[in-house]
Amino acid sequence: MRVCIDTTILIDILKDEFRNFQDKLYIALERGEDLVVPSVVYAELLPQFKGNARLVDEFLSEHKIEITPLDTISATAAAKSWMKYLKRKEKVKCPHCGHQMIFRAHFLSDFFIGGFASSKCDAILTRDRGIYKKYFPDLVGYENCFLTPPQSGEGLVPEQP
Repeated sequence: MRVCIDTTILIDILKDEFRNFQDKLYIALERGEDLVVPSVVYAELLPQFKGNARLVDEFLSEHKIEITPLDTISATAAAKSWMKYLKRKEKVKCPHCGHQMIFRAHFLSDFFIGGFASSKCDAILTRDRGIYKKYFPDLVGYENCFLTPPQSGEGLVPEQP
């Protein structure tokens, strides 16, 4: 099975947080799943390694995770969901100047990862259940990660309307 690994899971490993989600990655490794990340995940990981690409490469290699370029099919899937997201976002008023602004709780990179996973993978392993379920409804969560609650004492940021 080809599984897209979201940045959140890799950061969880680095920070040793959300053990139940880390365990799902190690289950995938034991099973010999084909673990992949789009190049945008690589970019999101670099700050965790102070920009040292060699260390990122070693980390991904140790976890048998392949980096795959983001192609136009994945980018198109991402853009379609991103446009839906932007249409649904409510406008909020700046408390200081009163200017109307569009509230954005997610970044385009989340949609690139979702577009990649939905077009190139069989499943995604993530802790961010809201965005992928809502904007990529056909995407399957690896090891029921969409249903797995965080460990006690560890909360998730809820999906904004």
